[in-house]
Amino acid sequence: MLFKGLCAALLLTHCCLSLAISSDHKESIEIDADSAEFIETSGLTKYRGNVIIKQGSIIIAADEVTIYYQDNKVSRIFCTGSPASYTQDSAIDQTSIFARAETIEYQLAEDTINLKTNASLTRNGTFIKGDSINYDLADGTWKAKGDDLGGQKRIQLVIPPFTQSTRSEFPALESEKNTEQQVEKIK
Repeated sequence: MLFKGLCAALLLTHCCLSLAISSDHKESIEIDADSAEFIETSGLTKYRGNVIIKQGSIIIAADEVTIYYQDNKVSRIFCTGSPASYTQDSAIDQTSIFARAETIEYQLAEDTINLKTNASLTRNGTFIKGDSINYDLADGTWKAKGDDLGGQKRIQLVIPPFTQSTRSEFPALESEKNTEQQVEKIK
């Protein structure tokens, strides 16, 4: 009986997390930038200079952003920066996602973010660093790898210790600064 109750609670939590993330897609996309250019032949819009994109709890910051459309809807947001960043908060379970990379590709239809070159992702106190990270926002799964040619040859992963204060399925997010300090300790 206890097992069934635990399974039901986990399923409910997972469903609520998915609803919290997907509700951002129902919000308008707001963009601030130094300049913008619409290219009629390709249907692309390019934004340059301190670009800030907001959609619900999602905030993307980059040096340059290209927005791709499919059927008159935004299908993909491609960002470059030194680094570019992606943040998203969930009001339901008090978790946050913070991602940084030189290139961030946000696939709205697939609900994924692809981070390339000096990529890092922090969620629920867990910190992942590698050359590339692919993160599925809907189910919370990720894949990371290093680059044989670049400086980030291996991935790094820091998992916070289990304590009484982190008993919930989704422990509170640690600040990136604290997580990066933990990474430095294991080097």
